[in-house]
Amino acid sequence: MLSRNFILALLISTLFGQSTMNGYGYGMFSQNDEAATSGSSSIGLLPSFKNDVALSNPSTWHKLGFTYINTSFQGQLNDFNSSSSKNSGLASAKLIIPSKKKVSFGLTFKPLFSREITISDSTFNEFIFAGSDTLSYSRSNKTGGGSSMAQLAVGYSLNDTDDIGVGVDVVFGSSRSSQNLIIDSDDHLLQSRDYFSGSLIELYYTTRRFSFNDRPLILSVNYNFSLNDIDVENESYQAFLDLNSNNYHDQSDYPDVAAALLPTKTVFENEISISDFKAGIDYEFAERYHAQVEMQLWNDNGSNVLSSSLYPGYIQGKSKINIGFLKFAKPYSRDRLHLRAGVSLSDYDIKNLDNVKEIGLGLGVGIEFGLMRNQIDIGYNLLNRDNIYNVGSETIQSFNIGVSIGDVWFVKRRQT
Repeated sequence: MLSRNFILALLISTLFGQSTMNGYGYGMFSQNDEAATSGSSSIGLLPSFKNDVALSNPSTWHKLGFTYINTSFQGQLNDFNSSSSKNSGLASAKLIIPSKKKVSFGLTFKPLFSREITISDSTFNEFIFAGSDTLSYSRSNKTGGGSSMAQLAVGYSLNDTDDIGVGVDVVFGSSRSSQNLIIDSDDHLLQSRDYFSGSLIELYYTTRRFSFNDRPLILSVNYNFSLNDIDVENESYQAFLDLNSNNYHDQSDYPDVAAALLPTKTVFENEISISDFKAGIDYEFAERYHAQVEMQLWNDNGSNVLSSSLYPGYIQGKSKINIGFLKFAKPYSRDRLHLRAGVSLSDYDIKNLDNVKEIGLGLGVGIEFGLMRNQIDIGYNLLNRDNIYNVGSETIQSFNIGVSIGDVWFVKRRQT
């Protein structure tokens, strides 16, 4: 009879890793991918980039005076179970083209889900058979990569008070999985790869019809849903003995790569079906000083049949509320600073496991420079999560730097 006590140690990759929560289902969905939203712990619906403009809300883009190219870079420090890890990488890239203060176009690339995580037994265990023979063994499961998203969006001003936006998101990318049974220091690997495909529709509405104490109120809502539910094509490869321990199937292994069977391909349809509702209110209580409240309800109603998750559960829902305070710079003056701060509370609904609770704090600053109102944004986000499977609590410190360069593409035309 085999008896053992598993103690799991989690090791996160040094590049593009995000959280121990990447072990749930197809991974943790991307958040705080822009420095401006990270600074106020925001969900990105209400203005945070400039006064009246949110980089993640197409219905506000036409208020920009110039075309902007924005790139955001992110670094994270994760602490859990007296361990820590660091990671960094490109968080998002965006091109926004406003025209005639009436319409705008945008193209965005960013990650959607991340699966970068490794779960390993902390020590070797023994199996005794035939009275005297002993085998030492341990296990290691590793996933990496994830799905990404390309968005084409359009914003349009209906009138002086109402604006709309529509975005089409194309989901693509792949993740890899490797299960390793280590017997007497020999690696026995079983590997697979998942390919993602699908699309989403995003609808935005922003209005300035309301006011309070003669001060303007901005109300924004956003609803995202699957146009084509995300399908996953799984390729499962033959197990092999990794004799040279390079985690790659080659001629030195048994069986060698030439003698291995072709991978088994299976398509899992409608694996991920996303619906996401956001709403927020922005109140300008003094000139260029804003208080904001946002809420989000995110759900995955997909089938989630493919059991490639490292944990016995997946994220099937999330609710979040955020309160932020912002001060915006005055255009073309000596006041070139945007100041941001915010707190957030989140609850992750985990299928078959305990919910994960999250508390977040954000601080940030934006600095304008140049005639085109170029901008550098710096955001700091501190998160604490509880009830993570086999981990307990995790603390994440996230640093975001965003660079936005403006130009007069398609803008000169309206000035002539």
